[in-house]
Amino acid sequence: MFHMSAETLTKKFREAIINCEEASVVKDIAQELAKTKVNPIDVIQNDLVLAMKEVGDRFERGEYFLTHLMLAGEAMEAATDVLTRNLKEEGRKTLENAARKARKVVIGTVKGDIHDIGKNMVALLLRANSYNVFDLGKDVNPKNFVDEAEKVKADVIALSALLTVTRPFQADVINLLKERGIRERFKVLVGGGPTTADWAESIGADGWAADASETVKLIKRLFPD
Repeated sequence: MFHMSAETLTKKFREAIINCEEASVVKDIAQELAKTKVNPIDVIQNDLVLAMKEVGDRFERGEYFLTHLMLAGEAMEAATDVLTRNLKEEGRKTLENAARKARKVVIGTVKGDIHDIGKNMVALLLRANSYNVFDLGKDVNPKNFVDEAEKVKADVIALSALLTVTRPFQADVINLLKERGIRERFKVLVGGGPTTADWAESIGADGWAADASETVKLIKRLFPD
């Protein structure tokens, strides 16, 4: 990669992300890019974002699978770390402002449920579509969902449940929001094996999605901007 122009390196960088290369490969390219006069903010906001969107699109078309999303996500994190390492204060503020403008999604698997593959797919695909994702993991208490949503000023709370016995905790999150008088601040989405559109309606959720791709489409419909 030595002696390559910034333009060539940028192209290789995009292609490496889209082709779901190992994080170490993308990191090496990012390190070479950092040595050029290219603006790292432009690389992150344009090339990286567009490359991740292409990965997300290919996943939605059935051309890519969970493994591809995971590889692209790891590569994105590695590249971002390299490109932001030596940013000046002005550059950091630019990225922080962009992050604040992005829609925020708090996501997790509800209390008592340790299944997270589906939830992880949703989180990865949301990140690929430039959403700001706060993943609380699995076995998450209703209070933790609400506290985090308030803390980060989330737009969406996405609740996953893979067991019929844990499904009621999705309703508990909504009820807690109502108790605190903040229900209208957030769109609450539910998903997972035992959930349905009828279930979502019965507990007062704002929507239900059958899979990761449908979740992204649903949020785009809720927030068309």
